[in-house]
Amino acid sequence: MSDPIGPDKLSFLDGYLFRTMVQILRAEGEEASGFYDYYGVRVEQAGSALSHYDRMLFDYVRERFDRHDRRILHAGTGLGTLPSALAMAGYSVAGVEQDGPRFRSATRIHAALAEAWPAVTEKYELVHGEYPTVMAGTPWLAPETVLIFTNCGASWPDDLFRRVLASLRSCGDVILDARLFGEVRNTPEERQELLARIEAEGLQATAIGQSPPDAFYHHLRPQLGRQ
Repeated sequence: MSDPIGPDKLSFLDGYLFRTMVQILRAEGEEASGFYDYYGVRVEQAGSALSHYDRMLFDYVRERFDRHDRRILHAGTGLGTLPSALAMAGYSVAGVEQDGPRFRSATRIHAALAEAWPAVTEKYELVHGEYPTVMAGTPWLAPETVLIFTNCGASWPDDLFRRVLASLRSCGDVILDARLFGEVRNTPEERQELLARIEAEGLQATAIGQSPPDAFYHHLRPQLGRQ
């Protein structure tokens, strides 16, 4: 398939989004903007809108999923940097964010993207609320969807964790970081316990070798005979 976004265009997008992030942070500060320490550090120290895992997942998705047949749902999207890049690459994407200040900043970044590339944002929608509740009954929870979780290290209540886990089989493919899925799991034993729970839901987990340092991304698919 033809590639609508090469390295130069991705770097330009990164710079454009980063300038927007700087403007938001300078105008509102870390708390009011929802940047908190996480995005504040990315602006002040990393100097990049796209994180290492954004870039890794961007490449991983493009290499494996046809943008015409598959769509991307990013749960806990934050400022929406990954969906922005994937929308630029031609995918239909949705980002779900529960935090109010962070969602408002994500909408500002979405608006900045629309100002420069209006056709791109026609493929990219933001949804405010808690996953999976706000997506229940929508076409997004379907076999055509690739569901992605990235930095979801805040501890989820048990009920939320169970509901998220139960939602995974609604989508054809799921990508998540076993270290930062519902809570922080720093030991191999903790991560293996999570993967065992996932497999009990009828999903097979395959480690993604391109994961950045301190990340343990896995690609989940339905186990054979349990689709």
